[in-house]
Amino acid sequence: MTALWLPFQVSDVDSAVAFYTVHLGLSQVDGWNRDGERGAVLRAAGGAYVEVVSTPGVPAGPAPAAFQFGSDAAVDRVFAALPAGTADGPPARFPRGHYGFTLSGPAGARLMVWSER
Repeated sequence: MTALWLPFQVSDVDSAVAFYTVHLGLSQVDGWNRDGERGAVLRAAGGAYVEVVSTPGVPAGPAPAAFQFGSDAAVDRVFAALPAGTADGPPARFPRGHYGFTLSGPAGARLMVWSER
């Protein structure tokens, strides 16, 4: 695994960025505004990131914790090692180009396993 992401759908990206940078000391390392979606990536520590995104029509709230792997092949290996029926479906391309899948972890935690491209 190369990184851990904690993504959140938010109604106000600027307020969320201010909260995490001013009050918790995270640093903003990326941001975007395209196709109606706006977001920012904040480094928490080493390979840990908080991502805040505002997407039209998507309610605010936590998204799955995302475990980033270095390649599509690594994602495929994780998928293959899971018990049958654990994942919501096989790995696929997400709208922003990421490759991965979602699943429920222990105690119902929503998780995503993915690679950048």
